[in-house]
Amino acid sequence: MQEPVLPELRKPRIKCADLLCGREPEGQRASIDNMTETRAVMGEKPPHTTMPSVDKALLALLSLADAGPGGLPLSEIASRLKLNKSSLHVTLSALRFRNFVEQTPTTGFYRLGSALGQLSLSYLNSLDIRATLRPAVQLLAEQLNEVCHISVLDGHEILYIDKIDSNRAIQPGTRIGMRLPALTTAMGRAMIAQEFTTYHAFRTRFENALIPRTPNAPRDLDEEWKRICDTRERGYGIDNQENVEGLVAVAIAVLSGDRAAAAVSVVSLADNNMDIEHNARVIKKTLATVMAPPLHLPEPRNRQSSL
Repeated sequence: MQEPVLPELRKPRIKCADLLCGREPEGQRASIDNMTETRAVMGEKPPHTTMPSVDKALLALLSLADAGPGGLPLSEIASRLKLNKSSLHVTLSALRFRNFVEQTPTTGFYRLGSALGQLSLSYLNSLDIRATLRPAVQLLAEQLNEVCHISVLDGHEILYIDKIDSNRAIQPGTRIGMRLPALTTAMGRAMIAQEFTTYHAFRTRFENALIPRTPNAPRDLDEEWKRICDTRERGYGIDNQENVEGLVAVAIAVLSGDRAAAAVSVVSLADNNMDIEHNARVIKKTLATVMAPPLHLPEPRNRQSSL
């Protein structure tokens, strides 16, 4: 069964966070009928699409957003959207498989799933957190004259949302909007250490996600988990030539409540003058200048595991 829905949902045209929180989009209600009327007045016509299943899935999500946490039965969704129940069931099954919708355990009604919450939070956090952290990261780059990054954790990957270059000959090959596998990266480890505190949860999420890029990188999840535990215990993540030979990265997560909202890294040449602990202290001290509730930095713990 084809699942063309997923690539399109990564860039939603609607504000999922507003819908999930029950807020109405500015200037209009979050109902399908009202949005249709508004677009008709503006002369906007539905696009001719070769993928009607995508439009069907988006309409189903909007309908469930209107319904709230109680959800809707299949027959009601089909009636509202004027769709065939059998065809709609296939669409909802695909969305349910990817956690964009779920069924209530008591009634079996469909409602919005956890993936939409994660999607909207990732999108909104990446916008807000960049503006908050950028002044500190600019100061950090000036103090250390190293390449500095901000990233967010998105599934198995980190997404670079900001980068400040160095005057030195440091070429990590990164750019804003780039993605890398979170495992083996300093920023990925810093965020994963806060998000996953048990091996079972970690392995469930990252099974088959480890992609060693250099000889220094771990070869299996057990070894990577040890380095993530070390990251949690020391309070910062290290990438010791595990993604690019000749470069070392140090990163600290920025927490929002008990979740990792982002991470900031400093990338340096792997030479005798490179001081990992010094860089970690400078990152933490500089980031502390822009921390305000609910944002805060993780506290290191006594180290109990080593490689």
